[in-house]
Amino acid sequence: MIGFIRYQFISYIRSLKIIPPLIAFITWVIILYFYENVPVLSSYAVTSIVVYLVMAWIAMTVFSIEEENEKNILFVQLGSKHRYIWGKWIICVIIACILIICAIIYPIMMGNFSRDVTFVDIILSIYSHLFAALFGIVVGSFFSITSFAGKKYTWLLAVLIIVISISYEGLIEKVSMLKWLLVIFPPIAQVIKHLSGNDIVYIGRDFWLLAVCIITYTFISFIITIRLFLRKER
Repeated sequence: MIGFIRYQFISYIRSLKIIPPLIAFITWVIILYFYENVPVLSSYAVTSIVVYLVMAWIAMTVFSIEEENEKNILFVQLGSKHRYIWGKWIICVIIACILIICAIIYPIMMGNFSRDVTFVDIILSIYSHLFAALFGIVVGSFFSITSFAGKKYTWLLAVLIIVISISYEGLIEKVSMLKWLLVIFPPIAQVIKHLSGNDIVYIGRDFWLLAVCIITYTFISFIITIRLFLRKER
């Protein structure tokens, strides 16, 4: 498994498919922190959304390294299709961790914030960036490795899901009936909910209840993706 992850990571880097999303991420972060004295939490909310977008992009490219024949050979070598998908996801998580560290540390090192960063700020930023990255990985892999949509529409549907999930709050305000329909979309708006508004937040009961719901959604979405992938590859 470790050998597979190492091989896939090297193959992905050599394919140069990581360059476009990486450049997009770096550009967004640099532009966001071009000015000084920016608010801490709302800035981290923005970079969380950036990580969400970029990780969906990266996940789709990670799962497109090899052709169908090469993928079948890997299934045989690994002895399990579960190892294949988990190996790919581990690569995505490693890349996500690098991006998250950069997104959190860069403005602190550059002194761009309007106030000192507290321990609570760091915890909230890790929480928001981590789940934003996981949602991006789910969206990207879901449309890449399942039969939910044809190859022709994978990118289009992935972008549509991302846009709708980001616009969740605005859509609910205009059409309240959509609240229950949109529950199937990644709750990225709920992840960054505590980072918007005031630059100081209190972590209380509401936060933990929401966090449990987000963790549950993440777990279920990965399980569904695995099952759809295995069904497709029968």
